[in-house]
Amino acid sequence: MSNREKCIAILDSFNDSQLVNIVAMLQAAKDAIAEASDEAYCSALYKEYEDDPDKGQTVSIQDAAKMLGVAL
Repeated sequence: MSNREKCIAILDSFNDSQLVNIVAMLQAAKDAIAEASDEAYCSALYKEYEDDPDKGQTVSIQDAAKMLGVAL
């Protein structure tokens, strides 16, 4: 039996009034997983920034435009 099938079997064992609480718990768990994923992504970006040897170096708007092939 797959995890999905197990979850469905468990959900089927609750009555409708109990499912209100189960839905709230499942939504909270889903939100927590999404938030943890976002936090991990942001932490990885920050670490990449911290490890960048060029961090803190500035480029003038004119030089940036020139590098991008944009005429000001």
